[in-house]
Amino acid sequence: MPSLYRLLCTTILVVTCTSLLPAAQAQHFRSFSGRNHPHLSWQIAETAHFQICYPAHLAGLEAQAAAIAETTYQTLSANLGVTFDRKLRIYLSDEDDIGNGFAVSIGPQGTGYTQIWVHVNDALLQRWTGSEKWLRKVLAHELAHLFHYRAVRSNLGPFAYAFSDPLPRFWTEGLAQYATERWDAQRGDRWLRTAVLDDALSYQDGRSVWNGRLLYAVGNSQMRYFAAQYGDSTLTRLLAHRRPALLGLGRVHDFGAAFQATTGRSYRRFYDDWRRHINVYYNTLAGQMAPLPDTARVRFPGQYVYDVQVSPSGRHRAAVVLPSLARPVRRLIVTDPRGQEAQVVAEGSIRPPFSWSPSGSHLAFARTGRGPGGALESALYVVRHDGRGLRRLTDRWGASHPAFGPDSTLAFVATTGPTAQLYVRSPGTTHDRAVTTFTGDVQLGDLRWHPGGTHLVASRFDAEGQRTLILVEVATGEVRTLTDALHDDRSGVWSPDGRRLAFTSLRDAVPNVFIYHLEADTTHRATFYALGASVHDWLPPDSVWTEGRLLLTAQARKSEDVAFYAAPTPYTGSTTVRLPEGYTAWLTHQPPATLPVSMPADPTLVQTRRPYRSLRELTHIVSLAGPYALGVNEWGVGGVTSWLEPLGHHVLVAFGGLALTDPAGQSFGEVLYVNNVWKPTIQVQLYRSNTETRLYGRDVLFEELTGGEVEVDWPLDVRVRPYTSTRLGTRLRYATVTPLEADELNLVDNLVPPQEAQQADLQVSLTRRRVRPYRYNAVHPLDDYGLRARITGAASVLGADVSFLRGDLAAWTLQPMIGAHRLFLYGRAQAQTGTSLPQDYLGFSRYDEPAVPLGVFVPIDLQWGDAERVRGYRAYAFGNRVLFGSAEYRALLLPDLQTRLLGVISLGSTALAAFADAGLVWSDDAFDDAEGRVGVGLELKNGLRLFNALTITHAVGLAQPAADVGTDNRLDLYYRLRAAVPF
Repeated sequence: MPSLYRLLCTTILVVTCTSLLPAAQAQHFRSFSGRNHPHLSWQIAETAHFQICYPAHLAGLEAQAAAIAETTYQTLSANLGVTFDRKLRIYLSDEDDIGNGFAVSIGPQGTGYTQIWVHVNDALLQRWTGSEKWLRKVLAHELAHLFHYRAVRSNLGPFAYAFSDPLPRFWTEGLAQYATERWDAQRGDRWLRTAVLDDALSYQDGRSVWNGRLLYAVGNSQMRYFAAQYGDSTLTRLLAHRRPALLGLGRVHDFGAAFQATTGRSYRRFYDDWRRHINVYYNTLAGQMAPLPDTARVRFPGQYVYDVQVSPSGRHRAAVVLPSLARPVRRLIVTDPRGQEAQVVAEGSIRPPFSWSPSGSHLAFARTGRGPGGALESALYVVRHDGRGLRRLTDRWGASHPAFGPDSTLAFVATTGPTAQLYVRSPGTTHDRAVTTFTGDVQLGDLRWHPGGTHLVASRFDAEGQRTLILVEVATGEVRTLTDALHDDRSGVWSPDGRRLAFTSLRDAVPNVFIYHLEADTTHRATFYALGASVHDWLPPDSVWTEGRLLLTAQARKSEDVAFYAAPTPYTGSTTVRLPEGYTAWLTHQPPATLPVSMPADPTLVQTRRPYRSLRELTHIVSLAGPYALGVNEWGVGGVTSWLEPLGHHVLVAFGGLALTDPAGQSFGEVLYVNNVWKPTIQVQLYRSNTETRLYGRDVLFEELTGGEVEVDWPLDVRVRPYTSTRLGTRLRYATVTPLEADELNLVDNLVPPQEAQQADLQVSLTRRRVRPYRYNAVHPLDDYGLRARITGAASVLGADVSFLRGDLAAWTLQPMIGAHRLFLYGRAQAQTGTSLPQDYLGFSRYDEPAVPLGVFVPIDLQWGDAERVRGYRAYAFGNRVLFGSAEYRALLLPDLQTRLLGVISLGSTALAAFADAGLVWSDDAFDDAEGRVGVGLELKNGLRLFNALTITHAVGLAQPAADVGTDNRLDLYYRLRAAVPF
């Protein structure tokens, strides 16, 4: 069957390029935000070694980026012995509030590019420590990745990944940190320390939400230990090492082989030495510091606690928690004083801290959502303590760190460009008054009102790189610095009488708590925990806690945060720590040439400026070509090529085959173009002899399509809710449909033979769905819903042979039952006027047709049919009116079968469902002749994971018509591929 061979050929060709080659998986800003930003006017500023691309409204930032980039280039080139033949591309954007950056290895001559979000307030203020400002830290780090990619480049290009492991991620991140940063708390020490003391160094064990940071810490630590042990020249030789591959036609860098060749030892032996070394260091350190107390613990229904505060009346506690790694939904919860009867009042991308109103009736918090143009930004919300009355308070710019004052005045931080300012809003108004007038690159946060209501304490990271606590007089904006810049002090909490201020400091390389005495201008230490602790609240004195009590949180182990009370009294133990000689050198080891902490902007580095033309920047990702043979009578040359514009404005993929035996009749191919220039995404496909498949009768029907289509996908930001999406989609298609070998099909149940025709159709759909993140969503999602309305019409235009109009409405929901059990309800109604092609029938199918979306670049369409099946029945039913419903009682049986086949297939989570399907099908007004079906049974679902990247839900079940239950009649044992939710 040549059509089957052709499908397999093109599938293997494309999957080879898109799945087996990591370098082909390009990223861009839109990959993270999910939105196009057509209003941006992009510019390019060129320096000696870089093309800096930025929106016009960021003019001026390119001079700062140029200074950092050129200095980094000279430093990394000297340390790593790497130069570039072409200019590197840097993309800067502030459209989304994302504290991140990334580097991609693809590009002309392997130069690659980096894309970075700038003007991020919270990421720099809370996530990092040190004096480096954001652009200095992130740009140097990402450029180090590009130098690393270049240093290990192979003459096989991206195909080197098939023969080697040149870039293990921990080593890639470790080298970037070692080359451009210093060892500190937030970029390594506190995460590595906890893992060592918990005897859980693996960052791949799935036990911690902080495993991502642990990966960086492990790589950073190993890189520093390696350089301290073997010298930086050994690192240069390691990166330059190559071994032969592909019968000597290529030379590739493989990390394991290079490590052995340059050090004379295997990486495994090095790892064991490093592990023993850091175990001695951290365990010796911990032995001279205090352990976390086991008493005065505060219980919360969450695995991780990001913020916790007690209401002014003391009747409730609130916390921002992550329930579990399996259920990674940030929630703002309110509990009684014993931590019981938790009420979820808000969820989503909640950004601590939050604030209680003076009456304890409401809470204010910040959450990331969609702003104008679909941009991701932080906004303020207020909600009652029982979860009712949620309101959005800000919509003009990113706002965060709300703080209610004693008179209900709301203070918060808002950022314009690189500068954060403190604002206040009086009760009952929407007018916001700026309190501060900072200039330059300044970040603010962690606001707390003084009990007197006249001042606010805040954390500040100023333009000079100093991290301090400041006191701001609200009436005048006068600022007083409370702590010195020698330490990273943050998150001040007032004592009930307003005379002292508890704050968190990272001076121990982990957070610990200190007390500042306002009148005496002195500070004392309150905690000296080996794992650290952060302060969140200060409760009034009572008969037990005569000076009040501090409410603290700590990371007790990798997999758990704890909250507990502690007295604000001075720590009386020793703070002198003695470490064995020779176990601290790796902490301070630096490469031969180091980057300065700050680099002033230098406009003279910019040589030329010009507008950005996205089509000119279309970049080659990967191409592959070779002969193919589909039997004696069909052979030729096939290939695939993929191109991407780094901002994602344009994507081009083409694949096909030139049949040398019959070029006109047997050649096939497809061109896919994706346009993200405007708000909607527009996808254009042109194809010749493109093979589609579907189950038909007792066989598989192969159809060749020659023609083209245009699809428009428009995300709608209406009624924005966490984990919820609304999309408007259209597809306009004109194609010649040719069934292949139709006369050989085994047809049953009065199934009409498929027909050849030209068809012009238009489909419009509106979909709204919510799916909260859950580890087992592939087989057992929880309490979510979806609604889809779709209309498809075909007209006899331009020579088309088919005319019909079809409406389709479907919805599903999941209702909580006992524990994690769920009731899944699904309903669908379809109606059609006119006549479609026989193979596009409306009704019930004989088989469960596959319904698993695999993505745009995979040529297999596993959403073959448009017909439902009532399980328990093995016969077709036809009509032009269809009602279908299904109910399933679902229970998760096993989180993971822990079975791996051939090294690429894994059998994951498994769920059991008891179900009932019901359906009616009839034609026009002949409802009295409708065929009704009811089937019941059991189904076992499993998540099938391929290449550790793609999960497909498959299932095996036993069903039976409801009328035959209790007998052996018409038992239906089936297997199907079907997503756990229908769309």
